[in-house]
Amino acid sequence: MILGIAVLTVYYNLKLGHPTIDIPIIDYDLVVLVQPMLMLGISIGVAFNVIFANWMVIVLYIGNNDEHGEIQEKEVKRTKMTQSESSGTKVQLSKS
Repeated sequence: MILGIAVLTVYYNLKLGHPTIDIPIIDYDLVVLVQPMLMLGISIGVAFNVIFANWMVIVLYIGNNDEHGEIQEKEVKRTKMTQSESSGTKVQLSKS
């Protein structure tokens, strides 16, 4: 079902053009760059899913999400600091 919807979406978007410029809506150069890495990532993910035990896959997933959360928190703090420096006010950052 998902494959069918994806195929229909691509077929529909092939007919569409950019609203203001006379170019296709799909950037084929970007597709050529992204598709090989996507296929490689899928292949590695499937291989790891077969090799590792289920609990290990869950632990790796949770560990990856924790790192992403920390990176996101640092980015939010950096944005607040930059905004406070540009406006001249001091922002009190709480430690969590």
